[in-house]
Amino acid sequence: MQPFFGGEELTESELRLTEAPLVNTERTDWMWRAFLPVGSDRDNGAVNVFGPNSVDISGMKFPATILFIGGFDPLQDWQRRYREGLEKNGKEVYSIEYPNAFHSFYVFPNLNESSMLIREVRNFIQKQSAFN
Repeated sequence: MQPFFGGEELTESELRLTEAPLVNTERTDWMWRAFLPVGSDRDNGAVNVFGPNSVDISGMKFPATILFIGGFDPLQDWQRRYREGLEKNGKEVYSIEYPNAFHSFYVFPNLNESSMLIREVRNFIQKQSAFN
């Protein structure tokens, strides 16, 4: 829904949103160091899924995907690259952008965007269920 991807290159949004709530460059750097295999960098295929060490998914069966991109999410550029990579590989992908949202905004039920996300997910599931 809201991908947590990255790469060795820091994107414009990562450089600009260093003080974003919950997820920021300092935290993502820590997570990559803590959870990637020893000796790996952020271009590991699990992190940079369409980067130099990625796997070709063009021939793989892949479910329709919905992405939510927040305007205050430092990972938004990576999320857009993910959308573009899925599209380039012929996968069905929908993305919705919320300009005022940050990473994991949906865990705060009082935010308007949280309710909007729930409606969008419901509509997405209903649409996908109708096709299958």
